[in-house]
Amino acid sequence: MIGFKIGSSSVGFDFSFFASVALLMLLGNGYAVLGLAACIWHEFGHLIAMRICNIPVKRILFYGAGIKIMPDKQFCFTDFRTEFFVLIAGSAANFAASAVSGFFDAAELKLFSVINAVIGVFNLLPVQYLDGGKLLTAVIYRICSFPCACMLERFLKWLNIFLIIIIMTAFAFVGKGNFTLYVTLCYLLISAASC
Repeated sequence: MIGFKIGSSSVGFDFSFFASVALLMLLGNGYAVLGLAACIWHEFGHLIAMRICNIPVKRILFYGAGIKIMPDKQFCFTDFRTEFFVLIAGSAANFAASAVSGFFDAAELKLFSVINAVIGVFNLLPVQYLDGGKLLTAVIYRICSFPCACMLERFLKWLNIFLIIIIMTAFAFVGKGNFTLYVTLCYLLISAASC
């Protein structure tokens, strides 16, 4: 783990982050750098929203499965609007980058536009580990009683696991998947099962 401090926040780079980037660059065809840039831009959207809402950032961690921004443990989302704003900001940043880079004729910028759009949509999927799943959970706790919300959250966990297995099976059966898709689906399956 490599780490350093920026003000009151710490930034850490886990070895798995470098290993994942190296593997993607070996297996990919040049999309890895653009994908990494789009992921960093997504997290930058969350970071800007957290700064706007005066949410203290304790740690930014780069690890094998992505980038994680952790607020100070003292902070608790008590305001639904603030939580919604912070969660949606990452995908909003991707959609903005997609719109801007889509105006240019350069092939790399067109590809960057598509990658940003895909990452923005992907993160809004209602899978518990992604922003969409966190948004859905926040909405459920907002509109339902606590016991009902807990029951719905458990139901969603098992529904997520079931749907990911169905999607993996369908792609394997049709033969249209690739290495990155299967790794992503396996990661989502493990994340959903461990929540």
